[in-house]
Amino acid sequence: MHTILSLLLALILAFNASGGLADLRDVIDRRQDRLEAAGDALAPRDAAPVMAGAVPGQAVDWDDMVYEHVDPDPFYEGTAALAEEQDAQAVLASYDELYARLAHAAAQAEIAYIRCSGNVTDSYWSDESVYSETVYGRMCDAFLTACHGVMAGPCADVLREHVGPELAAYFASYAPMTDREAELAAREAELIDRYYELMAGAGDVTYSYQGQDWTEDMIDGFQGADLAHRDYDAYLEVYFGLQKALCDQVGPIFLELVDLRAEQAALAGYESFTDMAYETIYFRDYSPDQAQALCDAVKPLAREYYDSLYYYSLPDGGEASFPDGESLLDALGRCVRTLDPALEAPFAYMTEHGLADIGMGADRLDSNYTTYLSEYGMPFVFFSLRGDFYDLASLTHEFGHFADMLSFPPPDLFSTGNTDLMEIPSTALEALGTFCYDDVYGDGGPSARTAVLCDLFGAVVDGCIYDEFQREIYARPDMTLDEISALFADISAQYGVYEPTGVDYFWIYIPHNFSDPLYYISYAASALAVIQIWDAAQDDLTAGVELLADIMAADKYNGGYVEILEQCALTPFTAPGAVEEICAPFLEELARLAAQS
Repeated sequence: MHTILSLLLALILAFNASGGLADLRDVIDRRQDRLEAAGDALAPRDAAPVMAGAVPGQAVDWDDMVYEHVDPDPFYEGTAALAEEQDAQAVLASYDELYARLAHAAAQAEIAYIRCSGNVTDSYWSDESVYSETVYGRMCDAFLTACHGVMAGPCADVLREHVGPELAAYFASYAPMTDREAELAAREAELIDRYYELMAGAGDVTYSYQGQDWTEDMIDGFQGADLAHRDYDAYLEVYFGLQKALCDQVGPIFLELVDLRAEQAALAGYESFTDMAYETIYFRDYSPDQAQALCDAVKPLAREYYDSLYYYSLPDGGEASFPDGESLLDALGRCVRTLDPALEAPFAYMTEHGLADIGMGADRLDSNYTTYLSEYGMPFVFFSLRGDFYDLASLTHEFGHFADMLSFPPPDLFSTGNTDLMEIPSTALEALGTFCYDDVYGDGGPSARTAVLCDLFGAVVDGCIYDEFQREIYARPDMTLDEISALFADISAQYGVYEPTGVDYFWIYIPHNFSDPLYYISYAASALAVIQIWDAAQDDLTAGVELLADIMAADKYNGGYVEILEQCALTPFTAPGAVEEICAPFLEELARLAAQS
């Protein structure tokens, strides 16, 4: 599946940021952190997969990857020459050289983002991240435009044989970006970067109450607890006042992004950004109307979940934390060996080549993600420690992405894959990982397992909430910030989430709303498949691992969610009655586990 817009949006990585205030922080964190990615149950190739630029069979350590500020002008000269070339052998030689340069530029964009993630206050890496991402997008357009020209000329058959029929068809149908589309893409990257900068400074935002300036740290600490004890209404005023103050800072960015994306959709010939996103960014084989039907089916189950399971907390002694990345990796290694020996190879590959940045610090991006360094054919994990037992679940997610990308790499630079399918192995590995918790946590294993599985259903709920929320916004792009925050509170209430003020600013803490619009339904779709995998593993862990392997081996870059699930003997949510049949027994099992742990 190929599209330049999905390619550019894929560069704007999807993240989870922890956020929120006061004694609701744990609830807020749990509401978010379940939703990043991981997964796989297959061994990697003997050598790192290679797309371009790396030496076959030769892995590269992260410390040996040196960032280069890319000068695109020689590349543009090369693409202009390729478009005019008439000699078949010269076309192939030029294509290979330019593709390698493009892969190099892609890797520089990813390296810059990883470095920026390590210190979001570093203006050099922030600037380089925006620059490299923008330049890479323009280089992609130049390359694809040149290939389009080749496909219209006498060397079309030669290039088709060289790259394969699917990629050749993409080249042939490619429509070059207009100047305005390029401007919008560049502005989008700038806005998203600015959002992250402002969120990194959220702790400096203040709200004045009775002559005192409150900060997030204050409302989170003993002063906030004391205020809540003395005057809960005052506490709520400060709590939501701080959120609104932050919303006033980042909200205008969101409004501009909504307008910008509406224009992108219009330029692409779509009536709404939602229609464009579903079809050309995420390649979904179900419609927004079917997504709404999923939301409607989830709502009564979600209300049951919020009434009885959402606030499930670990009993005393049931929570274990990992003081550093080394101890966390050790725990992950134990889980890997328990689940499937085939996972040991990608785990060793990741650790031996330093392909995981695990750390903690106020200047780090408060998020986890796995990206792909195309030039080297190697995935990379960025992970920020929280300091609680959820770190293991989250790193299991990210390792799953790593193993998936190493075992089944993207076929080319322009393939983004089906996000609904990509999230299934990630979430599944986290769920299957809970079978290792007795070994890792001892007596705290059952309660830790229950908490993680409760969050698995929470992924279904959150996926529906944020998709319904965003679909409504993109259907009414002229909404004000106050109307958006009231809309979020209203939609959340339909699922059982209650805010005493009638407005909810929590949506600003979800980076996907800014960087990856309409992505969240993929978490719901994938979690519904994972619940079925976990259910199979209850009686036979091997059966669950085999289902995961089937999903991993499926063609996630060309197949649709409904199509692939049916191939793997799993039920898609679009089947009549599927949501109730999948979720009701799972909620019953969660209630039983919660009562026992």
